[in-house]
Amino acid sequence: MRYTVAELDESNLRHNISQIKKFAPNSSIVAMVKANAYGHGIEHCAKILREEGVEYLGFAFVDEAIEVRQMGDNGKMIVLVSAQEDEIDKYLDYNIETTFSSFDIARLFAERAKVRNHTVFAHLFVDTGMHRDGVAPGEALKFIEKVEKLGNIQIIGICSHLSTADSDDLGFAWEQMELFNRTVEHIESKGYKFKYKHLSNSAGLVNIPCKACNLVRPGISLYGLMSTQELAQKMGLKPVLSLKSRVQLIKPVKKGETVGYSLKYIAEKDTNVAVVPIGYGDGLLRNLSNKMQCLINGKRYNQIGTICMDECMFDIGNDDIRQLDEVVLIGKQGSEEITVYEIAEIAGTISYEVTTLITKRVPRIIKK
Repeated sequence: MRYTVAELDESNLRHNISQIKKFAPNSSIVAMVKANAYGHGIEHCAKILREEGVEYLGFAFVDEAIEVRQMGDNGKMIVLVSAQEDEIDKYLDYNIETTFSSFDIARLFAERAKVRNHTVFAHLFVDTGMHRDGVAPGEALKFIEKVEKLGNIQIIGICSHLSTADSDDLGFAWEQMELFNRTVEHIESKGYKFKYKHLSNSAGLVNIPCKACNLVRPGISLYGLMSTQELAQKMGLKPVLSLKSRVQLIKPVKKGETVGYSLKYIAEKDTNVAVVPIGYGDGLLRNLSNKMQCLINGKRYNQIGTICMDECMFDIGNDDIRQLDEVVLIGKQGSEEITVYEIAEIAGTISYEVTTLITKRVPRIIKK
């Protein structure tokens, strides 16, 4: 196995599920495992989440869901991003639920399902103001009436998505929720009933809970992260992922010599450099070059030179560091910790991107 690994703390993942259940005691869970479980490794995470009793696994694209089906998962699955025409048979083959944001796609699903003598289970996506997915609230009832006439489709759920639930100003989020609730009430007043109603993402769970809903869609919170560390602490979450490697080589560098590509670092004094086999090909953002740190033997060291595709370098001075010493890029070592939030702030991005960019060539290993 490579020196570079993403280590997953199983107990923390289970803990986070239990915390999420406290914030949504009357709702079932769609555990979002899209984008390789937000970079944490879908195979391990999906299995543990099922063991914790989540009703659904949630995906962005059908091929992600098929990957988990082929691992032997027979539970409920839903894909949130609107399907493409050439994907319809995949939904039918693997018994995967879809969302409808377009009547044209619903019609194509119905036509194909009729040929195959199949029933499609779907959720109507309502656009409450994000203007990314869904049908307009004023068109929702008419949409359902038209779909009902197609046959071979059962709309069992209705959903939307909050765009500002992690904001300091929750005014727009409350407007979205009120619009969603009014839309559901109007449709149900006409005799239609939904088995599932879902709106809340991770931030929505804690900041703007949907009392009328019975299904929640946590994503990043499953993995112990939120848009801010303060929000994660408010939910009592624990980070699941640590990113670790080892010292591969130690190189002496003289004052005035360069380290890495493009002369981006010139040594100001004699020093030693630890070469670590992780780079942007593994998801370590290149714009962290000369800005980030690592932990070795419980001490912080500065990254120097341009981060390469497969390696990066750290200034270790004259400290007693040896080949194969553990290097922590994200996580704890001794009394020190480098968080995802620290990396995200340095890179000018969000916690979500830091973990989802960790590529599949980095092995995921479970820490029991």
